[in-house]
Amino acid sequence: MRRTLISITAWLAPLAACGGSHHAAQSPDNGDNSSAADTAGDGKTDADKKGAPLGPPGDKDSSGKPSPCAGAEIHDLTAVLAQSACEAKGAKPDVKPRDVSDALEIKVALDARRVAPGGRGSITVTYHNKSSKDLPLYFVVDPEPRFEFEVRTLKGTRVDRPAGPEPALPPEVAKAAAPDKLVALVTIAPQGSATASLPWEAVRHRWVSRDVAKGAAAGHGYPQEPAGPLMRGKYVVRIVTPLVGISEGVDHEMSQPRLNLEVGTP
Repeated sequence: MRRTLISITAWLAPLAACGGSHHAAQSPDNGDNSSAADTAGDGKTDADKKGAPLGPPGDKDSSGKPSPCAGAEIHDLTAVLAQSACEAKGAKPDVKPRDVSDALEIKVALDARRVAPGGRGSITVTYHNKSSKDLPLYFVVDPEPRFEFEVRTLKGTRVDRPAGPEPALPPEVAKAAAPDKLVALVTIAPQGSATASLPWEAVRHRWVSRDVAKGAAAGHGYPQEPAGPLMRGKYVVRIVTPLVGISEGVDHEMSQPRLNLEVGTP
């Protein structure tokens, strides 16, 4: 969210975070224009005044401009989620998750046939709305949306994580206040898609030195750094996404989709 403020369990009621409500203009011969005048005067809808929950945002904001948080083709999802305009204010973690399996289709793809050991590639996560209605999706930002990777062999052995237990953070980092975990809302139009392109490196990791860890961000664990290339072979990459508020199985097939890829000669 271009804030100075970028995987979590079930929540969220549909709340409007961006985009305006659309109401039909009142006819001049209906005999009572007081409601329209009141609404125009204070900028609130009837739903606002009655305390009723708002529905998903439309594809335009209150000024009539296209909403940055909704549409048929959202090409840079991470940039959209980072905008303060897309914050879902009032979203709470104690709301029953929604079943979106009939509407949401998630695809992941690599931009190359294979990646060289230590090389770089781009992993694309696409959220497709296969339904005939708008699909609101919620993502955690703290303060930016974080997409993380876990690389395993075909037998399930984790190969990219540092060896040994995670070290204790320096006291100044451990005691620092973690950033607020806010929620961003994007709304995908019927048959539309939102895409996140994520850089990925075919490397192993190690824990950084304690001196380097003194500059770590609070609330994100002990930092890591590249420690050499992955060996040639076939792997399964789990993409741990900030998507929340959905009903899914214990394998987190929606919030943590997977991709089979090969590390070797491109």
